[in-house]
Amino acid sequence: MRAVLNLRLAAATLALGLCASASAQQPQSISVMIWGATWQSSIQTLSKEFTDKTGIRVNLVTQASSGEGLVKLQAMKAKPTVDVWFTTASVAERAVTDADLFAPLPKDKIPNIANVTPGAATSHYTAVYGYPMSIVYRTDLIKSNITQWTDLWKVDELDKKLSIPAMSMYQGRSLMMASMANGGSATDDEKGFEMLAKLKPKVAMFYSSDAQVRTAMSQGEIAIMMGTPAAARRVADAGRPVKVVSPRPSIMNYDVVTIVKSGKEDLAAQYVNFLIERSNNQRIAQLTNMAPVVAGAQMPAELAAQMPKPEDMVVLDEKWVNSNMAKWVERFNKEIAK
Repeated sequence: MRAVLNLRLAAATLALGLCASASAQQPQSISVMIWGATWQSSIQTLSKEFTDKTGIRVNLVTQASSGEGLVKLQAMKAKPTVDVWFTTASVAERAVTDADLFAPLPKDKIPNIANVTPGAATSHYTAVYGYPMSIVYRTDLIKSNITQWTDLWKVDELDKKLSIPAMSMYQGRSLMMASMANGGSATDDEKGFEMLAKLKPKVAMFYSSDAQVRTAMSQGEIAIMMGTPAAARRVADAGRPVKVVSPRPSIMNYDVVTIVKSGKEDLAAQYVNFLIERSNNQRIAQLTNMAPVVAGAQMPAELAAQMPKPEDMVVLDEKWVNSNMAKWVERFNKEIAK
């Protein structure tokens, strides 16, 4: 009887050992939520190199916008299937207050964060690249030389050829730009709405996704837009002549990464640290047509020429933006987008 028990115990121990061994051999992986198009294709390239270096597979999950991504994360809060989330600094500032969903960045496991531009990283997120709100236009469809924000209001040639972001896109940047370009301040939303109303006759489309506006510009449905330098990359890739200008005042933005409390925080931290390693960050900037955020990272001359002068840059108070977004969106939909 004792021999039988010993045999059963040995068999059970062997089975547990085999299960543990099989589990240990399972490839490690993380899921990263990011926008499609330029961003996904660019990050996919670096992610493959991360896998080659660490053995950690990276699964990319697409979101149409930061807002949609946040809704998805909140819906899976009880059991997240996303480990790293790309979003804008504005949305991150609001989202990471949920301590049950987002983890603080373990800076001892992300040493490269020490080299990130001051102000571009917080306790819960770090920028991966930065970009201004710029004017992007097709030079074959617009013959005027566009150099200033006020040209959007003054140049007759732009009638029904312009596209600007909907209020929820880029967190109200179109409102703040409309104010500052016409004598108001970054916090003068009344001036902003006044000037958006005056700009409306020139607007062919208020866009709600980057893919939407890039396709429209590539197909000639619009000829000029308020957007990011990254938009020019896809339009140029479609064989269309395009120009980017970033006049004063130039609102700066950061796209950032956060770590989700999914149980894979350590793996996620390795990935975040990889993205902000200087040479990798430099390549991401080149692939996305954005500005690197790590000290010592360089930009190609063509990209550097699209960026604003340091003295022309404006950084908004994201907490203030978030506190006003709901009412801005409601008013924009009623007064401007209708």
